[in-house]
Amino acid sequence: MESLGKKSFAQTLGKGVKSIFTSTAGVVFVVTMLITLFVNIATNGNFYTAYNISTFTRTACFTIIVGFAQTLVLLLGGIDLSVASVAGLASMVFAMLVLVMGVDPYVAIAIAMIAGIGMGALNGIFICGLGLTPFIVTLATSSLFKGIVYVATQGFPLTGIPESVTVIGQGSLGGILPYPVIIMIVLAVVLIFILKLTSFGRHIYAVGGNEEASKIVGIRVNKTKMGVYCMAGLLSAIAGVLMVLRMGSSQVNIGENWVMPSITAAVLGGTSMNGGSGGIGGTIVGGFLMATISYSISLLGISSYWDQVVTGLVVLIAISIDAIRRKKQASV
Repeated sequence: MESLGKKSFAQTLGKGVKSIFTSTAGVVFVVTMLITLFVNIATNGNFYTAYNISTFTRTACFTIIVGFAQTLVLLLGGIDLSVASVAGLASMVFAMLVLVMGVDPYVAIAIAMIAGIGMGALNGIFICGLGLTPFIVTLATSSLFKGIVYVATQGFPLTGIPESVTVIGQGSLGGILPYPVIIMIVLAVVLIFILKLTSFGRHIYAVGGNEEASKIVGIRVNKTKMGVYCMAGLLSAIAGVLMVLRMGSSQVNIGENWVMPSITAAVLGGTSMNGGSGGIGGTIVGGFLMATISYSISLLGISSYWDQVVTGLVVLIAISIDAIRRKKQASV
């Protein structure tokens, strides 16, 4: 009996290890850990310090939160190129309400969130109501939202955000766990619950898997799409406002470089660009890999220009992995 128990444990452990190396998110996690180990050795233990870990995770969570928004849209089989501009405009709305109109900061945060939902709804209206391609619509609204930011601010930053709210972006729980990371974890739990345990979540996967079949079985496809684009707008706005709270000011370039990392984080985490498969957990892993690469380049003293080169390579690898995965699924 004892030998059978040991054998059963060994088989379970073997299956667990195998599942890690056969899943995209699992492989990405292993690669991320290997990179951090290499950088830690190369920098004489400077990576695994409390300060670096806190800074690294705080930086990563912004890309990951926007990655959540992108993941939801990709699950539908769409894409959202406006996530960065939504974040930028929502952050400007928050800053102007507080600094120009004297609105209570927490009320301003709520209004900025509503503005994010509204921007997501605008995408949804053009995509669902007029049947336009998500790529074209979100490319256009990205330019529109970014243009509004520049027109309203004339390119100047909005400074002087009260310390009573900047603590959300700058502070940490117990001096160790940054508040933005806690917010990211809470959002992840809520989104996983929605996707796995609600009919709306199941409808997202169904629409992404086969839109026509979803219509036949009675799923309200356009309602599902509208809900997803509104959620994407909300999540992007949260990331934008959090960035303002971290910096203590609203800059016109907030979120400017979030589009490609958000797509890459989702795809590296196992979300198919063809829709219907993937999830939030994988996006967290993919987001941490992207942040690890950027942070490692900085720690190693390599020119920041290489960050763009490496990011481009990772994007190519990510879409290649997705293409290979889809071919395998098609051949089954």
